[in-house]
Amino acid sequence: MRALGSGVPRDHQAIFEGRTTPDLLKSLLVLRLCSTPSFVASAEGLLANARRVMGDSTALSFVRTTFYQHFVAGKDSGDVWGRMNTLRANGVGAILDYAEEEDLLTACKQPAPPATKASAGAAAGGAAQVSARDPLGGESLIESGVAARTYTFQDDATCELRTQAFLAAIDTAATLPGQGFAAIKLTALGDPALLELLASALDAVKALFRRYDSNGDGFVTRQGFLEAFERIEKAQGRSSTGAERNEMWAWLDPAGDGRVDYVTWASRLDLRRLPDMAASLRQELESQTDARGRQWEMSAEELRQLEALFGRLQRLVAQAVKKGVKLMIDAEQSHLRPAIDHIGRELMREHNKPVSAGGEGAVIFMSYQSYLRDVELRLQRDLERAERQGYVLGAKLVRGAYLHLERRRAAQAGTASPVWDHMRETTAAFDGCLDTLLRGVQAGRAELMVGTHNRSSVEGVIERMNKLGLEPEEAHVYFGQLLGMADNISFTLGQHGYKVFKYCPYGQVDKVIPYLMRRINEAQYTRKGGKEDAALLLEELMRRLRDPAHSPIARIFSTASS
Repeated sequence: MRALGSGVPRDHQAIFEGRTTPDLLKSLLVLRLCSTPSFVASAEGLLANARRVMGDSTALSFVRTTFYQHFVAGKDSGDVWGRMNTLRANGVGAILDYAEEEDLLTACKQPAPPATKASAGAAAGGAAQVSARDPLGGESLIESGVAARTYTFQDDATCELRTQAFLAAIDTAATLPGQGFAAIKLTALGDPALLELLASALDAVKALFRRYDSNGDGFVTRQGFLEAFERIEKAQGRSSTGAERNEMWAWLDPAGDGRVDYVTWASRLDLRRLPDMAASLRQELESQTDARGRQWEMSAEELRQLEALFGRLQRLVAQAVKKGVKLMIDAEQSHLRPAIDHIGRELMREHNKPVSAGGEGAVIFMSYQSYLRDVELRLQRDLERAERQGYVLGAKLVRGAYLHLERRRAAQAGTASPVWDHMRETTAAFDGCLDTLLRGVQAGRAELMVGTHNRSSVEGVIERMNKLGLEPEEAHVYFGQLLGMADNISFTLGQHGYKVFKYCPYGQVDKVIPYLMRRINEAQYTRKGGKEDAALLLEELMRRLRDPAHSPIARIFSTASS
């Protein structure tokens, strides 16, 4: 396939077949507004004022017939069928995405006045802290610049409702033509603070691992473990027998390889017991609290909530496996990543069996955000681990959605930012991950979902696929774009046989306002793609204006000329 430039025909008539002219006019209006910086900056305030002056019914009715209709598939998962006709006609599939979030009044607040914004930028200015339970740190959606969903914990009943919605999405995805996909977020299934605690405990156990890894090569040998363990015991006035130490090593190295890396080490740990383990190792770790200052030990209620979270996740995974749906674990903020990655790797090891071994390939997909400084190293190690443990790595590659919050959290904690300083560094990491993953696909060790609206990135994937001999119809390479964005790229890919999917969010209009605000905010950063989509819409509208079958004016001139 050639590059996706103007040389590739884009049949706007086929793309917009089945959509009415008023519908196209509203979509053109939405794209024009999203590319207007002044509108984007004031969108939350405009909506708040409209609701106050006109009432919820009128204000939300306008949202429903414009932005909601453009970016959202419908009220529930079954409504995605209404969009599937157009998508499938252009070779595009659907990824079901439950998009309901917090209460409209809570999530959609007006931006703070300038004086408050200024004080929020100062570390000691009393700004709300970014945390698992306050993921936006007191900012509005537009101020935060977050392009992905953030969940806060309310109660078990709310988490159960979200789980039921995810289950419905999996069931609907199984009935759609072609391969079904569904997306979930772990923070929707329980208290994010519990994942934060597990992540901190994992980091603490990793610090202990480094003490055993004397030469820093990423592995602990049997001899190195025994020597370091004996030194630590001696410093603490404790002792154990050689048989006890050998038994501990055998538990850490069940395969008998003679050495273990960190994730093999961590995979032997039960996440439910991890905080207790970190507490028992407090002398070695020289810390009695996690990074946020709380005690390691979990209360009985926290243990119950953690079991409930794992139970909900297992139900979702079991349903996806049963229905043949690929399940993507969406990215979260980096301070939660150790726990989410640990869970994802264990699920992949259990379910992502190679087809050659009688499995279904990648069922579980983890997310890799290229704006994180360590993404290439983590990806390389995950691929090596997947090969060593005999499973297929499922990877969704994106640039990242929490840039501002990542930097703000690091500044508040006085630590180095986990994200790159410049876009060119993020792009370089994205391209490096692409090369690694596509070679993994070629070797049958990985499946890849590329999530991007960037035309040059898509063309880069296609060029690499051509060089590696990866045929679009056969290779396990998928492209993902959001509904209502980059339609010109999605449909062109689909018409050329590539596996391309649209994220199809669904939910009640008042509960997806945060999602719509993020799309409005994000679209201004993809003005080039938005302009291309708008150009296609305009071409189709002009064609219809000239077509007697669509335009009364054209019929008049046609009759007159005859």
